[in-house]
Amino acid sequence: MTAQNMKKIRIITGPTASGKTRRTIDLAKSINGEIINCDSLQVYKDLKILTSFPTSDEMAEVKHKLFGYLEYYQKTSAVEWSKLAAIEIEKTSNSGKVPIIVGGTGLYIKTLIDGISPIPEVSQENRQRTNELASRDFEQLCEILYKLDPELIKSLPKSKHHQLIRAYEIFLETGKSIRHFWDLPTQKFIDEAEFEIELVNCDRAELYNRIEKRFDEMLQNGAIDEVSALLGKIDNPNHEEIFQNYPIFKAIGAKEIALYLDGFYSFEQMRELSIKNSKHYAKRQITWFRHQIDI
Repeated sequence: MTAQNMKKIRIITGPTASGKTRRTIDLAKSINGEIINCDSLQVYKDLKILTSFPTSDEMAEVKHKLFGYLEYYQKTSAVEWSKLAAIEIEKTSNSGKVPIIVGGTGLYIKTLIDGISPIPEVSQENRQRTNELASRDFEQLCEILYKLDPELIKSLPKSKHHQLIRAYEIFLETGKSIRHFWDLPTQKFIDEAEFEIELVNCDRAELYNRIEKRFDEMLQNGAIDEVSALLGKIDNPNHEEIFQNYPIFKAIGAKEIALYLDGFYSFEQMRELSIKNSKHYAKRQITWFRHQIDI
C-alpha cells in the first residue's frame, strides 16, 4: 500500500480534565472526522457523570463511536477494545472520513498501535472457575501462578488484581504462564496505518484546578445519585467484592462515593479523597505518556 493510500488515524490523548473532548470535537468538525472512544470507563453505560461522558449536545455535533456499549457487570480488555476499534476505524475510513481516537487510557492506545502477543481465547468454564477462586481465595490464586512462574511476581504483583485473574484464566486454558505468550511475536490489529498522536495538556497547577472544579460540578450534577443507582443494581453489595469484581468502580469517585453513602466517609472526606486520587491519576498518566508513546 502506498503512503498516499495508507489509513490516516488521529489520536488525541492526555491526562484527565485536560480538555480532550472539546479539542477532539473541534478537530473532527474541521477535518470531516468521526470520534472513537479510547477511555476504558466511558465504554460503560453507567456513571456517565463520573466518567465525564460527552454530553448529548456534544455527541450531536459529530458522530461518536464505542461510548457506553457495556453494562456495568461486563468486562473488557485492551485487546477486545482494539478489535472493536479496528472495525470502527475501517468503517470510518471507508466512508471517506477521518477516524479520531480519543481517550486517556494509554494501554489501549499502545495496544492498538503496536499490537499484542497472541494470547488464546478462554472458555466460559475456565473463566467462571477463575472468578470463583478469585472471589473465594485470591491469595491462593496468586500462589498458584507464582509457583508456576516465580518471575511473574515482578511484572504482576498482587496489586494487579485484574491482570492476575486474566493470567490465571490463561493458565487454566493452556497450562502455561502468561509470560510464555508475552514472548511470542505480536499480532497487529491494523495494517498499513499512519498514526498521528496529539497530547492535550496544560500547566500542572491549572490541570489540578480543573480537576477540583470538575469534580465539584460532578457532585452538583448528580454523581452521588448515579453511584447510588449503580449500587442498587448489585445484589447484596459487599464493598471489597464489588470493587474487585466490577472494573467500572475504577472510575475515580465511584469507590469514594460508595463508601460515603454507607457512612464510612463524611462528605468532605469523600470529596477531598476523590480529588486527591484524580490528581494522582493525572500525574501517572502524564508520566506514562512521556515514556510509552511517541507524541
